[in-house]
Formats: sequence, C-alpha cells, structure tokens
Amino acid sequence: MKLGVYSIVLPDYRREDAAAKIAEIGYTGVEWTIGYPDRVFDSGEQWHVSLEHLEEDAPRAREVAERHGLDIPSLGSSSDTGDFEKIERLMKGAVAMGAPMLRIGSAHYDGSAHYGQLRETVVRNYRTIETMAADHGVKALIEIHANTICPSASAAMRILEHFDPEHVGAILDPGNMVIEGMERWRMGIEILGPYLAHVHAKNMAWFQDESGTWKWDNASLEHGLANFEEIIATLREYGYDGYINLEDFRGGYCTAPVGITTEEKLVEAHNYLTRLLGEQPGS
Repeated sequence: MKLGVYSIVLPDYRREDAAAKIAEIGYTGVEWTIGYPDRVFDSGEQWHVSLEHLEEDAPRAREVAERHGLDIPSLGSSSDTGDFEKIERLMKGAVAMGAPMLRIGSAHYDGSAHYGQLRETVVRNYRTIETMAADHGVKALIEIHANTICPSASAAMRILEHFDPEHVGAILDPGNMVIEGMERWRMGIEILGPYLAHVHAKNMAWFQDESGTWKWDNASLEHGLANFEEIIATLREYGYDGYINLEDFRGGYCTAPVGITTEEKLVEAHNYLTRLLGEQPGS
C-alpha cells in the first residue's frame, strides 16, 4: 500500500507548493482537487485543477506532480451521473494527467425522492459511464459517502454489482461511514471485494453538545471512531495494494485551518499510517 494526499486538505497551498509539501513529508501520491473555488487566496480561480479550463490545466497539473515525484492515483472530481458531457471532459482530463481513476459519485439522498427511483437512475446512467470508462481506459469511482444512496459498502454494492470492476469501483471512506452507514470494517471490505479501488483516510467522532444533541466532528486518524489499525490490517490481508489518501478536515473545510496547521495534519497522518504499514517514517 502507498500513501498519498487528497489535495482538498491543502486549501492554503497553491498547486506547486502543495505538491512540494506532500513530497517533502514523504507521501508518494496526490489526488488533485478539481473545480473547487479558492477560498483562501481570493484569486477567483479554481483549485487545485481548474474545471473551467480543464483541457489546458490538466497537463500542467501532471507536470507539477511529476516534478515532485508524485503519482496521481485518482482525481477528486464529481458529477451528476447524467451529465455525460462533463464526465467525458473529466475522463479526458484523467487521461491527460495519467490518472487511472476518478470519482464520479452516485446521488444525493435527502428523502425528497424515493431511494428506488434514485438507484434506478444511477444504475441506468452508469451503464453509459461504464462504456465511457472502458473507452478512455480509466475507472469511474463511487465514494461511500453520507447523505447519498451509497453510505455503506452494502448500499454501494447495490449499484456496483451491475458493472465490471475493471471499469467501475468504490472509494472506501471510513470517516464518511462513521457519520452514516458504518458496518464492521472487515465485512465492508469483504463485501466490496474486487470493487474496492481506492481508500480515503479520514476519521470522525460523535459528541453531545450543551443541549444534549448528538453531533459529529472531524477527528485524527488515530483517535476517531474508525479503527484504522483494523482497516489497514484487513486491507493487507485481502491484498489491497493501492493508495490510501489523506482527507483530514480538522480545522475547517476548504479554508485555512484554525487550531492546527495543514503541515501538522500531514506529518501526523504520515507518521501514524507509516507505522501501521510496518515501515519507519521517512523510509
């Protein structure tokens, strides 16, 4: 297994600086964020890769990663599953960046539309997405995510089971599953089987506020409810050899973090995950 960083956790670093910092700490991959508005530098640009100018920006993002010795294992992209024009652009962007996978997603769930209707639409759309993925030689990913129709491994499989795992796969995100859809970690990994294509390293914890209401908040990888020691041991047992990419939102989402620096999060996670993988930090 290899360690990377989803660049969404470096909103206070421009692309070149983000890649340099990721490599300096010892990670070997970067999952570029596509199309998020800059909320730190007030540049009016999108970071770390422009969706608006994806065709021109994708080769530049690849050059930056290569200059710092970083793989691009996946792209932090998303799209309505029926927006095939956008998905086509994203897939071409993945090819230009040398990324073998990209996140597309599933469907938001808030109760306003019946689950069965949403699932039927997503399955129908993924039949086209699967063909597009095969044509471009990339894999389309559904992230296990709260507030979607795929908050658990079991729910994700109700979509994935219709498709070839060569072209359609899943992102295991334990932090999201703490919020909603948590299953036994081993069981979730077993359920996904060959569809498990990528892993996000994120953790959460639940707490009661002053009114007694239960709420969730971001936590460190080591001290949240997701047991990464068990998760990594199980991934190793079942032969997962892909990337585990950090996605730590402590201190704020897509803004300069408060109370902890971006570098502190990157170093802490690298030391912890490296230890779990049985290596020495910096090796």
